[in-house]
Amino acid sequence: MKNNIYLIGFMGAGKTTVGRALAKQLQMEALDLDAWIEEEEGMTAAQIFASKGEMYFREKESEILKRSAAFRGIITTGGGIISRAENRECLKKSGFTCFLDCDPDILIARVQDDPARPLAFNRAREEMIALYQERLPFYKACADIIIDTSDKTVEQVVQLIAGRIK
Repeated sequence: MKNNIYLIGFMGAGKTTVGRALAKQLQMEALDLDAWIEEEEGMTAAQIFASKGEMYFREKESEILKRSAAFRGIITTGGGIISRAENRECLKKSGFTCFLDCDPDILIARVQDDPARPLAFNRAREEMIALYQERLPFYKACADIIIDTSDKTVEQVVQLIAGRIK
């Protein structure tokens, strides 16, 4: 097994929740890249987007991803991490990557009214579907495994991942 297990997927797929549970199951440390960015910046992702813009956030995200390669454990990423080729290369090189996929309608229902999610808040369903479809090939290209979380509990997803990485 590679040292790092990266969880990637669209916002609302369950990366952070599954990552914590997986780390506990495997007795590993967990690291949330968005939380790391927020800690370093002293503001939430939504505040960073609002005050410094998405481009700044993506630059910071790439920097943090590179720094995370030295970590040993479960690493949860933001939904847009796969937008940059350099990040996709880093994910493939630095660890085992699990794409948590989910039915887009379920994802939208989970995130659309959440002001903490700047790319989802108050966006039309069609816009969200388009963003999901735009990112989908990148998630798949990065993934060592794909787990559909649509109709599964956190525990079921954790067991599926744990069974595939041992």
